[in-house]
Amino acid sequence: MANVIQAMREVFKDSFLQPEAFRLDASTEAELLESGLDLEDGAVYARLSAPGFLDCTDWSGPFQSVEDAAQYLIDTYGE
Repeated sequence: MANVIQAMREVFKDSFLQPEAFRLDASTEAELLESGLDLEDGAVYARLSAPGFLDCTDWSGPFQSVEDAAQYLIDTYGE
């Protein structure tokens, strides 16, 4: 399943928006609470974001692993 991380990098390599994934912790909890998603300890949440800009997709999740989050981003936003 680790190949999905490489596939995600390839899919988004030339994209303005880049993948981000975070585990739920104290530093991400407030932002994720605002998203309206169900919060699960240790779960992974993902989105696409433009580094240095405010542009981003909505947060998605919870996912059980980074690989699951990567596959979701590919399936949802990949070309």
